[in-house]
Amino acid sequence: MAYDIRLKNVVKVFSSGKHKGVVAVDNVSLDIEDGEFFALLGPSGCGKTTTLRMIAGFEQPTEGSILIRDEPMEHVPPFHRPVNTVFQDYALFPHMTVLQNIMFGLKMEGLSGDAAKQRAYEALELVRLPEVANRRPSQMSGGQQQRVALARALVKRPAVLLLDEPLGALDLKLRKQMQYELKSMQQQVGITFIYVTHDQEEAMTMADRIAVMSEGRVLQVGSPRDIYEQPQSRFVADFIGETNFISGTLESHDNGVGHVRLAQDTVVDVQMPKNFSLSSGAVTIPIRPERIGLLPNGNDSPFHNMEDITILTGHLLDSQYIGTDTRYTVKIPGDNEIVVRIQNVDYLETVDFEIGQEVQVFWSLKSTHVLDH
Repeated sequence: MAYDIRLKNVVKVFSSGKHKGVVAVDNVSLDIEDGEFFALLGPSGCGKTTTLRMIAGFEQPTEGSILIRDEPMEHVPPFHRPVNTVFQDYALFPHMTVLQNIMFGLKMEGLSGDAAKQRAYEALELVRLPEVANRRPSQMSGGQQQRVALARALVKRPAVLLLDEPLGALDLKLRKQMQYELKSMQQQVGITFIYVTHDQEEAMTMADRIAVMSEGRVLQVGSPRDIYEQPQSRFVADFIGETNFISGTLESHDNGVGHVRLAQDTVVDVQMPKNFSLSSGAVTIPIRPERIGLLPNGNDSPFHNMEDITILTGHLLDSQYIGTDTRYTVKIPGDNEIVVRIQNVDYLETVDFEIGQEVQVFWSLKSTHVLDH
């Protein structure tokens, strides 16, 4: 398998300034494939931007190594690395036209004249802005400036494009539009994108794989589906989307199914992750609100295969209509409160639940797994 970027046990400890002594990146190892759209995702201060800056060469690792296309980068300055970076601040030269901005890097490399101009126009075609070539940055919208910054980075044909929250300054509608366009552009040019963001939806929408970071460490790497459906820690489950956490005690497990006691007379079955080491003790069941159903208590069961379905009786604490769906809060055994989200669609018969009403919540075995913390 071909890797464009490899990080091996990378550590970054700041040795000066206001962050002196801070471990910003703590023993991070990553293999990023050729042509992959890879996202570094996490909250502010988790180390994702520092990791990107080390790949770019703006920061040097305290320990570990970084390889780009199998070449060690320890002594290679930023301007000699086969990467280019797009920042949230587009940093366009205000006194230059768009075409001049895009040609600037090519001229620094010694390419000028018609060849540089042709490549600059090709880059503008790629971002669908050939008509703005003679405008200045101040004459364009934020979205157009962002595309010009992308064109300026892509015109140098880097092996890897590094993007540090480049959509953060755009309004919500334009940001969503640019997410689609960025992914389409990456597929068209076929180069590796490494994208830093704190926005879970942004990462899920665009990335082939995601590395979730917290406190300088990579907690999990996987496809958006893997990260969402099978989070390996409570932090990942909580950070990616909305999740219920049901507390209980693992009493036993066999054939990939665990038996978790929530209260004195309530035991539920859950899927057990591979290589799960805990044989018994306190555990947490993460389950997504949209994976849970809701019925008035006493209704006949609609399920044919009851072995794979968990049904619990609880009391409705709250109901919120939020347009696309309705959000219910239900108290279930074990002093757990869970959120249930039911989509509002015309062809489903709606039920008017009342606060305090006794209800049944249900979910399938495949919607569950278990965490030991």
